[in-house]
Amino acid sequence: MALTMTAHFLRNNPIQLGLNLRVLLMLSFVSGLVYGSQVIVPPKVNAVLGKNVTLSCRVQVDTNLSLTQSSWERKLPNGWVTLAVYNPMFGISIPPDYERRLSFRSPSALDATIMLEDVGFADIGVYTCKVATFPLGNTQASTTVSVLVEPKVYVSAGSSALIDGGNETTVATCIAERARPPADVSWETNLYGMSEAHMQEDANGTTTTQVHYIWQPSRHAQGHTLTCVVKHPALQSDFRIPYIINVQFAPDILVLGYDGDWYVGRENVQLKCRAKANPPAQHFRWIRLDGEMPNGAERVNNTLVFTRPLQKNDSGVYRCEVANDIGLHSRDIRIRIQDPPSTTTMPPTTPVRLLTADISATAPGNKQRALITSPTLAPLHEGSLGTIVGGAVGGALFLLLLLILAGVYYQRQRRTFRGDYYTKQYHGPSDMQKAPQPHELQQVYSKGSPDTKLKSNQDNGTIYPDKDREEWGDFDRERSPNGRSRALREAGQLNHHNHQNHEHGFHSNHHTGHPQSYSPAHHIQRSSLQPQPRRYPAPQVMSNGSPYLPEDCYDNEYVSHTDGSMISRREWYV
Repeated sequence: MALTMTAHFLRNNPIQLGLNLRVLLMLSFVSGLVYGSQVIVPPKVNAVLGKNVTLSCRVQVDTNLSLTQSSWERKLPNGWVTLAVYNPMFGISIPPDYERRLSFRSPSALDATIMLEDVGFADIGVYTCKVATFPLGNTQASTTVSVLVEPKVYVSAGSSALIDGGNETTVATCIAERARPPADVSWETNLYGMSEAHMQEDANGTTTTQVHYIWQPSRHAQGHTLTCVVKHPALQSDFRIPYIINVQFAPDILVLGYDGDWYVGRENVQLKCRAKANPPAQHFRWIRLDGEMPNGAERVNNTLVFTRPLQKNDSGVYRCEVANDIGLHSRDIRIRIQDPPSTTTMPPTTPVRLLTADISATAPGNKQRALITSPTLAPLHEGSLGTIVGGAVGGALFLLLLLILAGVYYQRQRRTFRGDYYTKQYHGPSDMQKAPQPHELQQVYSKGSPDTKLKSNQDNGTIYPDKDREEWGDFDRERSPNGRSRALREAGQLNHHNHQNHEHGFHSNHHTGHPQSYSPAHHIQRSSLQPQPRRYPAPQVMSNGSPYLPEDCYDNEYVSHTDGSMISRREWYV
């Protein structure tokens, strides 16, 4: 408005243009200073009924401005009311109505915070903080005060007692009374019940909240805890109240003392009746169901005591009855009195010394058992000793059987043929060190087989077989230039050393140029009773590449074995 009026004045009076320009610049400078001061207050403050509340007001003033005064005002239905004033020159001023409840916290040019004590519902409303500066003027900011009412929390038990097995009922009720705003109420528990809430409006805008916990009582939950939890803005933290469940039930009975080994003559025995009940049991009673209570059995509170040695007629069924305010329960037990244990002992034993144990044995006429006094060696029971002896004997027999089987297997391995059935080649035993002697060959081939062919020399009477087993796989290689086998050559060499007078008979007709034929001059003096030797051509390679002779090339069907027996060639190859 000031700028508009100044512009209108300049249009109407152009002569005073220079003076008015200076005025216009001053007004613009003053209007820019408006943004140099600021009042800061919270938009909303929650006060708790009956407690103190702080209304904060911070002032930010530019250095070109000066604070004149700061004040707090409250808006009422009939207008604004000043609550407090602070002037740097004249001090603090508070009306009599608020003089006892209101005060500045630390008044200064930068702080106008006040404190209001004992807040009530009448203090609800809007409060404004004003700051006057020069040359700017007034600056203000407002906050709303709300009054909270902290709830009164407590837990009350249900209207009826909790009895085991009864119907669903209210266990407890959690109450948050006269809260503003309404409180948040709940139950925490491990039980399988349910919560039921009720709310009631009170004066001054407060609310009472009640939450019931409904559950079917059970003795197994006796002593469990319910927890009431209340949440409210006026509370600094959650409010928690525990509640212990009390369930009443008839007695649970347990009979102690009978171990199943009661026999005639046993002493100091008793039956004790133990009961768990709520409220505690007040009545105990022992009775016998199958007859009269025997003499010598006395009832002492919850215990049945036998003051004498047990007798056979003490066997029977006994009952313990226990009662409390809820009901009466009972527990039966059957007692069997057995015959006394046998007092016979084992026959006397001979003294035995075991390691370092000290053993005192009984005499033949004494009926007591041997006493072992060693602290580290305990006597073995007869059953355990028999088990040990039996195990040792069985183990020895098993080892003996293994040795017998190993011997039989070894003997069979020694008698097993050591040849190759496919190649018809014989492998001598590994322990054979020399060739068979001529007299051994004579014994083998002189057993009268019609197919056996023998060769002899008239000079020394040595018998040579046409071939030996060693030639089957090496027929062509083992032949000497005179056509004799290795066995014949070895036999001839042996006779050469033993009979020097016959040496010229073996070397007279040998020709190295005919390795595959026998010389006729070598056999001209052969006995007429001896059969003529057969002549075999050199082995030819068969169509399948095998260098061995066919079956019909051998004149003897039997071959001597390592143990001296004769084995047929045909049976050998099958």
